[in-house]
Amino acid sequence: MIERQERNIRRDGVLFLFGLTGVIFVELVASPRAAGSEETAVHGFLFGCSVGIMLSGIFRATNKQALYSTLSLAIGFALSAVINVF
Repeated sequence: MIERQERNIRRDGVLFLFGLTGVIFVELVASPRAAGSEETAVHGFLFGCSVGIMLSGIFRATNKQALYSTLSLAIGFALSAVINVF
């Protein structure tokens, strides 16, 4: 369960923009190949970190929760990039 903090426009806005910039950077600059190709674990990890940071700003998570959720998403995206289910 996420414990919400009081609204802090600067903190929440910076986290959201930092995460959004990270997603754009990872997808446009750090992509291993052309769009739609297979991903690597590093690409998935960076993408997961960016999404976690962005969502921490949206849901006003505490610093500890933001760290845990960001790392969890990063590890999850990295594992899903290397595990081929089908």
